[in-house]
Amino acid sequence: MPTHTIAQSLLDQLTLLAQRFAPPRVAQLHVPQRPDTPGEHDAEFCAIELEDGAFGLSYVLLGDTLNALSASHGAGTRPLAGANPLALAQALPHGSAVQRALALAAINALTDSVWRQVGYEPPPAGNSLGDIRLTPQDHLGMIGFFPPLVRRVAEAGGRLSVVEMDQAMVARQRERYPDVHIGLDRAMLAPCNLVVGTSTMLLNDTLDDMLAAAPQATRFAVIGPSAGLWPDALFERGVTLLGGTQVVDAKGFREAMGLGESWSQATRKFAIARDTWPGWRGLTGL
Repeated sequence: MPTHTIAQSLLDQLTLLAQRFAPPRVAQLHVPQRPDTPGEHDAEFCAIELEDGAFGLSYVLLGDTLNALSASHGAGTRPLAGANPLALAQALPHGSAVQRALALAAINALTDSVWRQVGYEPPPAGNSLGDIRLTPQDHLGMIGFFPPLVRRVAEAGGRLSVVEMDQAMVARQRERYPDVHIGLDRAMLAPCNLVVGTSTMLLNDTLDDMLAAAPQATRFAVIGPSAGLWPDALFERGVTLLGGTQVVDAKGFREAMGLGESWSQATRKFAIARDTWPGWRGLTGL
């Protein structure tokens, strides 16, 4: 197990990469425009756009992050324009909720920037959930809630255990899915041979604990729009697949974000498997 935290490993990597690939400045921060109606949306994301056209997404529904982000950065025509994304990224280990959300978006944008410069296009996901495939023999552990996976487990005839981060979300999902085993105890992951978790674990610093709680897992996937980063630090710890989202239509994405509409048509989902990943040094020549 690496001695550095995931956040520190990512920052060390970005610092080295910045010596070869000068980080572009921030062009704009995109803040979700949907009204803050409790319980209406399961996910909301902000996005940092860099001057070279790269994008990075980050989840903003942890606690009061969205309201605080809107209050601090929602006004103006081009929030954060001209900011140094590498400086923003430094807040990931110890910043406030808003600072950490911006830090992860910056890390993802910096990753996308270098991938574009070296001509790397991450493999497309075979399905909407990062290539997760299920059989009747699988016991799936889900960290965070993915409704499409609930249906797939039921169709496959496997077992499902869902670990949520707060009691309010547990209560909400139990009401929606009364037949699903949902709780706060990460020990529920112990018998699972397959685990899929939201990339929010990078924001609340729970990934290492969740990996330790799933010793039987032969596959451990981290997926979601916030998972657009270099996967090396995650793969070193036992993650086997990273499933993220990449903006491919900048104009369409900007327009959708500005109107509070779905931006899925302006993005593509990708899935990077540990056993086929060439490594960041192999990709960049560092």
